[in-house]
Amino acid sequence: GDSPWRQRGSGEMDQQHIVDDLRQRLLLLQKDRRANVDLIETTKVNNAEEIGKLREENKELKARLTKLHKTFTSSKQQRKNELSTLRKEVIRKKAEYDSLKVASGKRKRELAKLG
Repeated sequence: GDSPWRQRGSGEMDQQHIVDDLRQRLLLLQKDRRANVDLIETTKVNNAEEIGKLREENKELKARLTKLHKTFTSSKQQRKNELSTLRKEVIRKKAEYDSLKVASGKRKRELAKLG
């Protein structure tokens, strides 16, 4: 067939054909590696942006919580409910931030392995 490993009539391997095939395979592997690195870089940038957004949201929620804590004049139970809701939201955002931070760390390690 068209296998690069075919033998010539003399019984010797077509060495140039083999070298060309290996070069082509190496080129494909290099392109795959570059694509993976690009994907990881894009993911890293996206994660950094998302972490920044979450930090800003977290900052705003903390400010809101502090303001509510200082100025809320409603009943004690209403105040407790609102604070509880905000605390849960802060905890949820922190967990989301931590999760993205772990994912970003994994991507950095993957990138380091590829580089």
